Amino acid sequence: MRVEKAKSLSVKALNPADDIGLINLLSIRQLGPDEVYCFSVVMCDNDVDRDLERFTDRTLEDLAPMFVGKTVISDHRWSSGGQIARIYATEVKTGTENNSAGVPLKQLICRAYMLNNETNKATIEAIEGGILKEVSVSCAVGQHNCSLCGEPMEINWSTFTYECKNHHQKGETYPGEGLCVVLLEDAKDAFELSFVAVPAQRNAGVTKSAENLDDAFDVLLSCTDLSDHPKFGELLQHMQKSTMKAAEREERQKILTENKKFIQKHERM
Repeated sequence: MRVEKAKSLSVKALNPADDIGLINLLSIRQLGPDEVYCFSVVMCDNDVDRDLERFTDRTLEDLAPMFVGKTVISDHRWSSGGQIARIYATEVKTGTENNSAGVPLKQLICRAYMLNNETNKATIEAIEGGILKEVSVSCAVGQHNCSLCGEPMEINWSTFTYECKNHHQKGETYPGEGLCVVLLEDAKDAFELSFVAVPAQRNAGVTKSAENLDDAFDVLLSCTDLSDHPKFGELLQHMQKSTMKAAEREERQKILTENKKFIQKHERM
């Protein structure tokens, strides 16, 4: 399941000379310190976000090496022209304070570089001027588990609530157990780091990718009345087509085409 987690925090410039060896492990041509601009970013952490989800410590540790070599882009736009920088090192740091879950705050921090040239001058100025500082990580995790009992969290279709088999519901507080949140576990892959315009959480915000069908359905299921929405009819038609097998869709389209030709023929008569 793909998730995107956004953060609003400072981006710090680094001394390229300290890391030029690591950078050249990723470059084809050997670069000099004066040819690159380096910065560090807190990508994500283990705190509870506004969507009542959080990465576990193990997930952060597993994601760290997966992000090395991955690209930094803008607004999650996957195109070669949208690449801003590349991540060359990551680490998980433990802070001196606890997060809102009451455990030591841990942050996944990356170091990234871009070419220090005229093309990137405006981006470098935006970073140093504090304009570009909200970031969002895109990654895949295999499990969404209950923080209270560890069981998988799923949609209860009878109540439209997100809960585990022990009936712990996300966002509910239980006496003697505490607040139920979703633990993001079993890291599968890291896709990219993106500069975004809108921060989404207190320490680690949340946005949801349209590519994640589970999240899209969660949003639709949270709507009590879709009948007046202008795209509701279009959605129903699309869902009907999507549930057909390829052969059925092809046969249906053939019938529709033949009907259209038949109607057009008789209209001309």
